[in-house]
Amino acid sequence: MKKKRIWRALAPWLFLLALWELASWIFAGVPSFVGILKLAARDFADPSFLIALAGSLKRMAMGYLAVCLVGIGSGLLLGRFRWLDDLLGTLVSALNAMPGAAWVPLAVLLFGLNEGAVIFTILLGATGIVVVNTSFGVRDVPPLILRAARTMGASGTKIFWHVIVPAAIPRIIDGLRLAWAFGWRALMAGELLIGSIRGMGQLISEAAKQRRVEELLAYMVIIAGIGMVVDGLVFNRLIGSQVRARWGSA
Repeated sequence: MKKKRIWRALAPWLFLLALWELASWIFAGVPSFVGILKLAARDFADPSFLIALAGSLKRMAMGYLAVCLVGIGSGLLLGRFRWLDDLLGTLVSALNAMPGAAWVPLAVLLFGLNEGAVIFTILLGATGIVVVNTSFGVRDVPPLILRAARTMGASGTKIFWHVIVPAAIPRIIDGLRLAWAFGWRALMAGELLIGSIRGMGQLISEAAKQRRVEELLAYMVIIAGIGMVVDGLVFNRLIGSQVRARWGSA
């Protein structure tokens, strides 16, 4: 059964990649996917590429940590205090609706052409979804659970920290998972537009300017692969499976 699920997940990708490879044999201008994979594998032996990749991952780690702290903290406050949500909820929704790339000019004005601007772009591009999911998770705790907690003598902050927050964790994890994708895109947008920072975005920009199509596609495959590995392995397999088993949704 597990093998069947794996094949069902892989089948559409294998079909698309087979079509891509077939197109490269028929049309002279279409790069071969196998060739792009070989080029991507060769990049990992290039010290300059590894430096750029390490820089991008470092900035993503710093920005994502800030997103987690600000997003979860703000979401708990908005979920806990209805008047605060009424006051700031619309602002958070507007923040969540803005694409990450739209924050780059403001980030540059505030921080200049440096890493701080990219990290700030990640923060603004990904925090909104964490705030929304966290606040919804706090407010959507089933009343039956709250009544049971009060029946056992819990009240006030004890209910909030020992009942409401644990019950909201699945929604919080969903928000963090989406925030990773939003932040990864915001990182690439920031590095693309701030050309002085060495990172994957800069490599893409240089390859596009020099019309190195195969190298550009190789970088894009690597970026997409990293995003898929983190989403599938970390958030789905490791964290997601634990949460589903603990909260009875596995």
